[in-house]
Amino acid sequence: MRNSRIACVLVAVGLVAALTGCGAPSTTVYYTLIKEPQAGYQFAYDFISSAKKTVDMTMYSLSDPQVDAALIADAKRGVAVRVLFDSDTAPGGGKQMNQAAYNDLKANGVNVKWAWSGVLWHQKSIVRDARAVAVMSCNLDAAYYPVIRGWIVITHKPATVAGVEATFGADFKKNHKPPTRGVVPRGSELIWSPGAQRGLVDLIGSARSGTTLYAEDEQLDSPPIEQALVAAAKKGVTVDLTMTYSSSYVSAFNTLKAGGVHVRLYHGNTPLYIHAKAISVNDAAVYVGSSNFTTAMTNDDRNAGIITGDASVVSGVTSTMASDFAGAAPY
Repeated sequence: MRNSRIACVLVAVGLVAALTGCGAPSTTVYYTLIKEPQAGYQFAYDFISSAKKTVDMTMYSLSDPQVDAALIADAKRGVAVRVLFDSDTAPGGGKQMNQAAYNDLKANGVNVKWAWSGVLWHQKSIVRDARAVAVMSCNLDAAYYPVIRGWIVITHKPATVAGVEATFGADFKKNHKPPTRGVVPRGSELIWSPGAQRGLVDLIGSARSGTTLYAEDEQLDSPPIEQALVAAAKKGVTVDLTMTYSSSYVSAFNTLKAGGVHVRLYHGNTPLYIHAKAISVNDAAVYVGSSNFTTAMTNDDRNAGIITGDASVVSGVTSTMASDFAGAAPY
């Protein structure tokens, strides 16, 4: 699939090319898949520090002094650094989590703003030099690095980079307003919230009978997504969902199990917390992004993700979700 593209998944040469932009012809699209917690977060420090002109970051939660230091160092050497933080003060909002980073960055020359506080600005992305973007399902919150299952896809695909950069520009300029639909240039793989619910339902609906659909998520309360998973199971798709147990989602677990979905869960005594937001269908396409499978996350909050058929990303995400599913307890 996409034989004209060179894909790299945490191999030495590929990772250096993706993080630094070196060694890659301008016509080549690189994809780097980073799997957490195994890989660690050196990628973030390197990705930020290798910027030559600009860094634009949208982050729901930033609590990592090394990320702060990398952004500040960029700003001090003349890189234009802009950071947009979630500022919602409701339970689960990021204002309190981000205040220390906001203060540190602002005091040291970084152009930092609070996003509109009426919803969760849950997006996690970094655009470097308007030429590469890291699309993330995980936050830059060091306290949770050792335990959370998360995904980062770094791509140089021009349309995808342009869509994230254009949306960031609009959000940063109009940070006093609620989010609008993100920019999706022709040829990009972007899926944005508000508006992601339909795209995720359609992705689930594309699963073919006789295949296995894998999904991982932290939160679940979207009836259309639950119904799509059940519909897939009823048409002969093996649907394997992995989450970390929360009593908040027992009703959804019961609905899915009754509908033929295989639900497996990690519990508090296990060293892996399913924070990922991912779907794999037909061994041919995956969603990776920041949107949980909830009504608010898909319809109201700001989230960003991609649906890609890149072979290396599909293989890496799918095989890991299969392993996570096998290691969890049946519901």
